[in-house]
Amino acid sequence: MRKFLRKTHKFLAIPAGLIIVITCLTGAILVFQDELLQLAYPSRYFINDEQANSQRLSIQDIADKANTQLEDNTVSSVTIYADDSRTYRLGLANGFRVSAFADPHVGEVTGIHKTQESFFFKVMTLHRWLMDGSRTWGKYTIGISTLLFTIILISGFFIWMPRQWGKSRFKIQYNKGKKRLMKDLHDVLGMYACLVLLICALTGMMWSFEWYRNGVFSLFGAEVANTSGGGHGAARGGGGGRGQGKSSEPKTINMSAWQGVYETVKQENPDFEYIQIGKGTATVHSKKAFLSRNSDSYAFDNETGEITKRMLFQDQEKTARVWAWVYSLHVGDYWGIWSKIFTCLFALVGASLPITGYYLYFQKSKARRKRKK
Repeated sequence: MRKFLRKTHKFLAIPAGLIIVITCLTGAILVFQDELLQLAYPSRYFINDEQANSQRLSIQDIADKANTQLEDNTVSSVTIYADDSRTYRLGLANGFRVSAFADPHVGEVTGIHKTQESFFFKVMTLHRWLMDGSRTWGKYTIGISTLLFTIILISGFFIWMPRQWGKSRFKIQYNKGKKRLMKDLHDVLGMYACLVLLICALTGMMWSFEWYRNGVFSLFGAEVANTSGGGHGAARGGGGGRGQGKSSEPKTINMSAWQGVYETVKQENPDFEYIQIGKGTATVHSKKAFLSRNSDSYAFDNETGEITKRMLFQDQEKTARVWAWVYSLHVGDYWGIWSKIFTCLFALVGASLPITGYYLYFQKSKARRKRKK
């Protein structure tokens, strides 16, 4: 059995190794997308300390001031964070996930984020489609490689399992030569990273194969949906426009009731992390929420601001809840910063496994050729 698993492990890893390196490396980068953006553009995401304690403008006033500063675009939603040092994130009506950021004290636009023009969107297209614009062959190449990666991980774990347990199986030997070092880097690190990488691979296939996605939905008793779920590039508390082009005459939304809606939702959720309000709908994410996409939703009358419906996360459709779990497990956003660190580090380990594996394979091939001579 072990001999069969070794052959399976080797012959699947050789053709899929390069794609696995690309997928794991890009995935490691995307884990800290939000944090890296905030680090790169602090003035976009954070306000001046001197203004932190001053009076905030109403949502309507902020939107009006922002609209005068935007070219051929208007505000369609607003995301307000519990952190007083954060700017407001304004979703814009035109463009694909285009957002503006505004200082809530003066209404000044501090920056604009266009998802499709960002570095992380390019990384995401490489991660999901190998930058294939048609999203066909690249998507299925990634999907098939991920499926093979799942088999490789499982077979590799059973190959690693020792007949006799000892501390040496869990330690990397640095003083026994290069070949032994590479073998330990492959075997030991692969063992430690196996579970997290397996979770990422199993959840990642949800974006690649409809049959697999429908099977997961059926497994959890959710209705089969044709949607492909939220993309990797969607930031938490987003709210950018989702249109593909620009309309000739941007329409201004009446936001006079939004401030009252915000105050009501805030009062009902004092431990909120952010509240996002759009036309007739509001969502709130709690600091205590286990998943990054665990959000309660509210429906309201856009003219009067009266709340007409409340929908807790646990009462939403199973499809939405399954997607929330899948996304959070895939990107490592389920245990705060620690799960992100683990996911990023183990993704880097995943990128190293084919490299060390190729090294061991070529060394063995070289040794066999010498013995034949």
